[in-house]
Amino acid sequence: MSGKARLFISGVMLVALSAFSPSSSLAKDVQGKALVNDYCTACHAETDDGGLARISDVRKTPEGWDMTLFRMQNLHGLEIDSDERFAIIKYLSAEYGLSPSESEPFRYVLEQRAHFNDIAVNDDLDALCGRCHTNARYGLQRRTEKDWLKHMHFHVGQFPSLEYQARSRDRFWWQEVTTETYKELAELYPFKTDAWDTWKGADHKSPAGSWRVTGYRPGIGGYQGMMTVTRDGDFYKADYDLYDMTGGALSGDSKAVIYTGYEWRASGMLNGAETREVYALSEDGMRMTGRWHQAAHYDIGGEFQAVRMAGAEAQVLAKSSDYIRVGQEKEITLHGIGLTGKVSSDKGLGLNVTRQDATSVTVKITAGKNMSPGAYVVTVGQAVTEIIVYDKIDRLQVTPDWTIARLGGGKTPPVTAQFEAVAYMTGKDGDIKIGVMSADWQLHAFDEEAEHMKDVEFAGTINAQGTFMPGAAGPNPSRKYATNNAGNLKIVAQVTDGDTIISGEAQLIVTVQRWNTPPIR
Repeated sequence: MSGKARLFISGVMLVALSAFSPSSSLAKDVQGKALVNDYCTACHAETDDGGLARISDVRKTPEGWDMTLFRMQNLHGLEIDSDERFAIIKYLSAEYGLSPSESEPFRYVLEQRAHFNDIAVNDDLDALCGRCHTNARYGLQRRTEKDWLKHMHFHVGQFPSLEYQARSRDRFWWQEVTTETYKELAELYPFKTDAWDTWKGADHKSPAGSWRVTGYRPGIGGYQGMMTVTRDGDFYKADYDLYDMTGGALSGDSKAVIYTGYEWRASGMLNGAETREVYALSEDGMRMTGRWHQAAHYDIGGEFQAVRMAGAEAQVLAKSSDYIRVGQEKEITLHGIGLTGKVSSDKGLGLNVTRQDATSVTVKITAGKNMSPGAYVVTVGQAVTEIIVYDKIDRLQVTPDWTIARLGGGKTPPVTAQFEAVAYMTGKDGDIKIGVMSADWQLHAFDEEAEHMKDVEFAGTINAQGTFMPGAAGPNPSRKYATNNAGNLKIVAQVTDGDTIISGEAQLIVTVQRWNTPPIR
């Protein structure tokens, strides 16, 4: 990337000032603290303990503080430039952030996943909060009990018509939130925690160094390679030398900022496509996990896992294939770290090593005709993995089993849906997952209404890789009632197993465009 580095926080392009340097105290940013004092004290009074009202009673992710500043600028007249804005975000994320363990349950929303299960602790919170935004949104906040109560009042002041929206009149909601809910939230998501105190005071390892990368792109398959991270002024630069499981190159780089000692946010390029990265460093600084996606399409991306080469134990991180059928011979490559030892199987798989180095081992595997189906352990020195030997497919599961796609048009691109066919066989102790298999994909009307409205004809198409592409947004004069191209579809996958066709199904709702796309939905 050239020019001023750009920082991406869950869908919003940001201009970053600098990254945190590893230190025993996250909040040693003198400039950020000075800016908070300069700008925020105009409205936020100093408290008895030296903090600022409201600000010092809340902890959030970088995305959360970004949304707060957006509101201050757009609704309360705060005037700051981009460098000042992100110096403030950097400081607040350090002084009032979340520990890795606190953010971990809700990373699906930070990573801008298109398909996820957003589950509330109970039905009441799902009704009171989850009707308007994800339950992850409040799960990624920590407040004092007093400030959770103020947060209830804020909702009414900010959204005075909320009682008439989103089925709010099904309960005495105001009485409930001001007598019970705020206390429940304070107990579930308290401001003071041992996890945050420990993390804030700990030493945090720099991400600079060599990393072994493995990952998976739904509908496409796995990839693997190396990432080299170097310090670049106040930023970190990552150079990628990656390959898919067929050997195709995935090269590129990115520029990142580390927030709160572990939150990696980056913008980059991968094979010519602009990308965004939301990763989290493990607490010991040895692993990095998360998701990257295309800048213009948050629904198109890949899972990401990186293990620091220095000090890592021998391990298999990915395989070119997870399974082999009884009576077949198949070449499978194992990717990982420290793969220099003897290759063997504990249950008699035929193994013939054709290539081996410290990061990859290619093995020609033979599963005899009389082998019993099941999981077979394969070891490479101290590294251990499993290969599934199967004789037949007993069940096919389409994943996700239910999801949403969105129509596209104008300045709002479509949101695709990616399906995969996962095969299972029946073992003595239950189903055994075989793995993802190529399938024939079909669209059907989900119910009589969808058949009547000819949803299959208008809602979109699905390709050979299981990628559903929605239709165009807006009224369609060719449809009944000139309605839009929304639909309710049944996704059917078929895999041929010998002389048998195994089928699996999922439901897809094709709906309208999303107009409100905050960093945390």
